[in-house]
Amino acid sequence: MKPLVVITHRIHADAIELLLTLCDVALVTTRSAYARQEMRELSRNAHALLAATPERIDDYLLAGCHSLGIVACTFRIPEHIDIAACTRRGIWVTNVMSRWLGKDAEIEAARNILDVLSGDTPRGALNEVLQTAA
Repeated sequence: MKPLVVITHRIHADAIELLLTLCDVALVTTRSAYARQEMRELSRNAHALLAATPERIDDYLLAGCHSLGIVACTFRIPEHIDIAACTRRGIWVTNVMSRWLGKDAEIEAARNILDVLSGDTPRGALNEVLQTAA
């Protein structure tokens, strides 16, 4: 079974195609983002979230996300993401450089997800994840 990526808002097809090389993707089918409860339910089985809008990602959302390894943002300042809550759970939070906008930012966020799912440290990491002995 492929890892699941939940995308919080519609993004360009190129970024989706990049993710589909290694992942299953849960796509928004409307112009608006997921409702908070719907996003919480979808995220329960997610290995990654691609936050394409400033979604609120906090303890409420993360509580049931036992497989989540990364929240990749398509924006530079993820002020709506509780980085401390993610770090406590061993979840990477990444952003993109200010020069990347739109499609380029979405592709960079997708690359960050693929880095983490491949066991690499993502570019744009905003937190430090504690390594545990295997």
